[in-house]
Amino acid sequence: MTTRRALLQLAGLMSLAACDERPAPAAASDRLIVETTDGLAVVDSTTGRATVPAGPSVVTGDWTRLVRTDWTGKGTRLATHELPGGEVVAGGTLRDRLEARVVSPDGRLVALASPKGPRSRTTVVVADSSGERVRVDLPGNLEPEAFDATGQFLFVLDYLPPTAPDRYRVRAIDLGARALQPLLTRTKSVVPAGAEEEMRGQGRQSVYDPVRGQLFTLYTHQPDHLHTRDLLAGARDSAPHVHAFVHTLHLTERWAYCIDLPEPFGARAAEGHAIALSESGNRLCVVDATTATLATIDPTALNVVSVRPLPAPLDTGAATALLTNDGGTLVAGAGTKVLVSPLSGSPTRWSTPTAVRGLALAGPRVYVGQDGAVTAHELTNGQLLGRTPVPNLVAVRHVIPHP
Repeated sequence: MTTRRALLQLAGLMSLAACDERPAPAAASDRLIVETTDGLAVVDSTTGRATVPAGPSVVTGDWTRLVRTDWTGKGTRLATHELPGGEVVAGGTLRDRLEARVVSPDGRLVALASPKGPRSRTTVVVADSSGERVRVDLPGNLEPEAFDATGQFLFVLDYLPPTAPDRYRVRAIDLGARALQPLLTRTKSVVPAGAEEEMRGQGRQSVYDPVRGQLFTLYTHQPDHLHTRDLLAGARDSAPHVHAFVHTLHLTERWAYCIDLPEPFGARAAEGHAIALSESGNRLCVVDATTATLATIDPTALNVVSVRPLPAPLDTGAATALLTNDGGTLVAGAGTKVLVSPLSGSPTRWSTPTAVRGLALAGPRVYVGQDGAVTAHELTNGQLLGRTPVPNLVAVRHVIPHP
């Protein structure tokens, strides 16, 4: 399940333009969405200037809007920035201390919740440009995950037990009724009590599919896990233990379905796994950098269509992966190695000075997160095109290409 809520925070970037270390000239002035130890910000790849100030933020699935929250001491201030320019297009203040978690696909709604941590009750607030629309206080430790396509339901992770969680399940809040409900099965029937999946492993990364209105999340390390279909029909001999799977959440029809991944997926370190979806939605892949294995998934039929070795190995460490818009080329990184593997043509692999901290594609350029910087490279051969200092970088998350 991107973890599902991989969108975090970033502070102090407004001073980047005054840093002694200037970025090398890049091929174009792209906008980098970066995450640091303090939150999210948007940075000009040429000047290093932060066009959106740092702070606890979330972004829309299409990367067109960023919503920032700030605690004023009296309430939570919201500011919605339109990207790539960063203009504030909506704002307001909500009572109580809340943290933004997710934005609706159209950028119209934002869901906020109580600060993270063990708790027996959770306050969830849904706001729009006019202010607070819905406020619910529900029993349990709930974390907003995604809006449904209509904005009438909010999917949440329900952590169990609430004050000392070791597992969680996906449920939905009916915002009209202000009530928590189970999901539906793929046949659109309500999942009965006792048949809701409880995840104990790690939600490694999520990717949003706007073509089908689905959220794909990669899970690893699921010993003795049973899917809802197994709880209803009995465990299958072919999958007695699930070490990794892709959880599919349909944001229109409100059902969930899991795509099992074969070994060796999930047998090694969770951080060595990554998921990637092409912008066109025609190709979905999972990479296991530790074993140099690639799985290709049919995002419509929801099954694994092929498993094969990567054309060249990557290093151990945190993996990241992307597909070009048409799905024709896979770009993956782990450790200090970046692999560019087209469906047709010869693959290339090149090294980076420090461990890869995220990847972002802008046509013929690939941006690579490094220690304290984001570097721009020629996609086909890794030639360095530019370097943008970003203090305390956690990862580069996305790039909005220069028009």
